[in-house]
Amino acid sequence: MRGVRIIFLDIDGVLNCKKTPNPRDLPYIVDRRLLQIFRRMVGRARAKVVLISDWRHDPAGLFSARYWGVNYIDVVPYLPKRSRGEQILLWLRQHPKVTRYVVIDDDDDQLDSLPLFQPSASTGLTARIANGVIKYLQGKTDKDMRSGALVRTVENVRKGLKRLV
Repeated sequence: MRGVRIIFLDIDGVLNCKKTPNPRDLPYIVDRRLLQIFRRMVGRARAKVVLISDWRHDPAGLFSARYWGVNYIDVVPYLPKRSRGEQILLWLRQHPKVTRYVVIDDDDDQLDSLPLFQPSASTGLTARIANGVIKYLQGKTDKDMRSGALVRTVENVRKGLKRLV
């Protein structure tokens, strides 16, 4: 029996980005172009999706994910005092049939030990990253696609400042 492949998905900065049209400045918006790349990737990888996005904390966010067609099977537990990485590892311990998994997140919230595929919040998910995810989940490579240390540090500082405002 073939193992289960999981994509742990953040949405903001992955399925939407700074270029995503949002004239009314609505919350919980998805870029149709990025969603198309994502759907194709999920199908080719034969993977299931688990949400790690902050959208999972709000019924409107979960509704919006379904509305946009982000088909997910579960969400990681919400443990505000623990990092996103710890939340993912807890979910994995509770689902032993998972054999391959990736994290797609523009942030690196203590995800150092996990296979991270990290798009820029400026561009969102790219075809290059999607192809890397497919190869990883198919077992053709063990190389993830995280941003370099400098880019990650700048992104973390930017997000930290944004939270303070």
